[in-house]
Amino acid sequence: MNLKKELNTILFVFCMFSVIFGVLCVVFAEEFAVAVPYIIGALVVIDGIYTLIKYFLRKDIALPNNFALAQGLINIVLGILILLSTEFFATAFGIFVAICLLVYGLFQLNMCVNFMKTSKLYIYDLIESILLIVFAILLLIFSGEAIAIVITIMGAGMIVIGVYIAVKSIIQNKKLDEEDTQIVETTVVKDDDNKNNNKSDNANNE
Repeated sequence: MNLKKELNTILFVFCMFSVIFGVLCVVFAEEFAVAVPYIIGALVVIDGIYTLIKYFLRKDIALPNNFALAQGLINIVLGILILLSTEFFATAFGIFVAICLLVYGLFQLNMCVNFMKTSKLYIYDLIESILLIVFAILLLIFSGEAIAIVITIMGAGMIVIGVYIAVKSIIQNKKLDEEDTQIVETTVVKDDDNKNNNKSDNANNE
């Protein structure tokens, strides 16, 4: 397998995975949203247990690291709380993400308003900041569905990326094939010209 075919195979697999996973995220967004808090809670508990194991099995007993002990205990308690209150965690996650987006959108909006007095190049940033603020407000209103919304947007983005890369690769491969064909045709014409010239030279010498 040459390099071109190998790259095409890798791109094909990536595009297929991206599109399939994106479709699954869009179709089963609510199911994934239910599973996410459990996954996060389990991972936090596992991290806490791992931190405690490292703390008690460390060799430098003479130098106690109380921060590692506290971190392990806090992670275990936090993970258990997440597992026991998944709906609250989902709502809190939505509120947290919405507040972060709202603060960022307002900050960017303020910068755009200030810079637009001297330049018109910030119109796209202004539109982006307004969309971010609107999305943040909607996320605050529907904070309980925030995880499902984020998963849906992520899935749609993966579908777009997969399709875009696939189309781009097909167009690029066609251009490369056309260039290769032109190079081969040019080479054949040059070889024919060289053969004809050699025959003419041999005839003249005779």
